[in-house]
Amino acid sequence: MLVESVKDYLGITTDDEDLTRNIAIKSNAVKLYLVKAGAIIDDTYSEEVIACIATGVNDLLNNKAGDTKFSPAFNMFAMQLCRG
Repeated sequence: MLVESVKDYLGITTDDEDLTRNIAIKSNAVKLYLVKAGAIIDDTYSEEVIACIATGVNDLLNNKAGDTKFSPAFNMFAMQLCRG
């Protein structure tokens, strides 16, 4: 499952329902962003895909209001996924 893989990658061990829901929403948003940019993502979620999505989720969790942006690390992962 995508959410559990993202939580594992980020080192999140809590089962807090609100945090899990927040991560699920952000994971889906990052996945859609990547797909719209040309990445082909199937439901098996390779390590590279998990790393990219988790990095994007971490960026979204740590953004301040009015200052939403992805980190250089996310952009690097995303470019690799979108190039095939």
